[in-house]
Amino acid sequence: MAGRHRSYEGPGNTPRGRGGGSGGSSFPTGLVAIGAVLVLAAGGGYVYYTKKHDTTATAGNSGTSSAANGSCAAPTTLNVDANPDVYTAVKAVADGMADPCVHVNVSSAEASAVEAFLAGSAKGGDVTSAPDVWIPDSSMWIDIAHTGGVKSLAANPAPVATSPLVIGMPKPVAAAAGWPAKPFGWADLLANFKTTKLQTAVPDPTTSGPGLAAITMLRAAVLGPAGTDKAKQSQALQNLTLVYRVMSTSVSSSMSALLTGLPTQGATAAGAGGIAAFPSTEQKIAAYNTASPATPLVALYPSDMGTMMMDYPYTISSTLDAAHAKAAADFQTLLHSPAAVNTLQKAGFRDPKGAAAGILTSANGVNPAVPALAPADTTHTAAGSALSVWKVTSEQTRGLVVMDVSGSMGLTVDGQVDPNTHTPLSRLQITAAACLTGLPLFGDSSQLGLWTFTTKNTADGGGTVHKELVPMGPLSAPVGAFPSRRAALNAALGQLSIQPGSRNGLYDTILDAYQTVLTGWAPNESNAIVVFTDGKDDGLNSMSADQLITKLNALKAANPNHPVRVMIVALGSGVDLTTLSKITGAANGQALHADTPADIGSAVIAGFAGRLSDQ
Repeated sequence: MAGRHRSYEGPGNTPRGRGGGSGGSSFPTGLVAIGAVLVLAAGGGYVYYTKKHDTTATAGNSGTSSAANGSCAAPTTLNVDANPDVYTAVKAVADGMADPCVHVNVSSAEASAVEAFLAGSAKGGDVTSAPDVWIPDSSMWIDIAHTGGVKSLAANPAPVATSPLVIGMPKPVAAAAGWPAKPFGWADLLANFKTTKLQTAVPDPTTSGPGLAAITMLRAAVLGPAGTDKAKQSQALQNLTLVYRVMSTSVSSSMSALLTGLPTQGATAAGAGGIAAFPSTEQKIAAYNTASPATPLVALYPSDMGTMMMDYPYTISSTLDAAHAKAAADFQTLLHSPAAVNTLQKAGFRDPKGAAAGILTSANGVNPAVPALAPADTTHTAAGSALSVWKVTSEQTRGLVVMDVSGSMGLTVDGQVDPNTHTPLSRLQITAAACLTGLPLFGDSSQLGLWTFTTKNTADGGGTVHKELVPMGPLSAPVGAFPSRRAALNAALGQLSIQPGSRNGLYDTILDAYQTVLTGWAPNESNAIVVFTDGKDDGLNSMSADQLITKLNALKAANPNHPVRVMIVALGSGVDLTTLSKITGAANGQALHADTPADIGSAVIAGFAGRLSDQ
């Protein structure tokens, strides 16, 4: 039916899906990632996500016809939305349907775009009407649709094809790592996020089935070992946020875009740089290799916990009239016929039971044996929970880093020494180093700035002094003599120095920073402030803590749709965490205590994870 979707122009130009923006998140994702790379504990134990299907559904003959026993007044048009990777094969089957009373109109549509339209959350896009039949690449999208309140999908859809989720890797890189003799698992991928020995990439999980499947499996890998222990769950969620944050720095718009860019962006040898590992379907790896690329790919099947099978469920609308319902049933029967299964297998898909044929050969970098599969997610909530955490974690940041440079920040920390000079490190030096370590976790479109603050002595008239070292703006934009704001921040953080004899003036600075970030507030970004201080206010501000809280509450009430979140990381002993918590509570944030600046990574990521809801 013309006009339902943009025309399909091949795997390199698929219709776009729903974007991943998420305004008003529960905590300032970007800023709290500063220093978070200091903490990552990869766990074992995993959970598999899929629906249980009746794969023994009767596969009818290709000659099924609603006109077998008579003629029809007019053909019934059945509108089918098929995921782009399976679209060509499904359309070929539809075009061969010998039934004059049924016309099957197959459109290519990203599963995320169909889900968003059905849930009423689409903002424009290519899907303009609900399909009669929807074939996403995974049942995960159906569960997300159900969570979003969609009630128009028939229960227990059966798959028309399958393809395992794999880790794609250039063959020379895999061979150097011990492939095929040495297995590669999800734990290896998690460990790589800590060491970054391999450059990874991921297709956007908000729009891509393999991307969504990957973050769902990694969620299970990190959270699974925690069991029901609350403390372990909290620690595991901290680790998951860091994994997602690292992943979010290398996101491709789609699976096709990632593969299209590999000839110029992929690694050609171990240690050569370039993309060296990414989640994919097995079908995509085999299809890529049939073009005889200069650097072929191999599919790695995680064996430590098993993997997920993308199941391409044939999902019928529950609102169809009798004629359309029969047409949908007839087309489903045709798709299960031997001829149709052969068409799908030639395209690189397995049959609904996982049997491989066609291009699924070792010569094309895949293993035709049925891979180990992880246990089923019987709650049907894992993908939705993973996606919720991902959206918060990966959103862009607009905010200020505010650093205390008062005299007490110059105190040295026991046991902390410069590895080169072996001289003791101060609170400020360790905090600045943590910020430098975390800065790469921010994408170039994030907007950051850096302030320092202190307070004059009473003899000098008192009063809080804050200094803008780097104005807030996009990390990729040039600043002064620096080619980018990222370079300016690196330089400024490396040159921070204590103001001798100065004292801490926290309250005035928080209010000024809040007002600065509020001005020019940006939707679909985390508008936030993170303050690093020794937590001791010396009473030389122009206001008390209670007065600051009153002012913050007034600003929040006057701008209810423009939240600005404040997090304070208090360093050292003797901090007044109760007062700091009241202040940050008035600004949708949190106050965290680190016994020493060496604990800053743990404190920051703990605060972030504590504000997330993992269902």
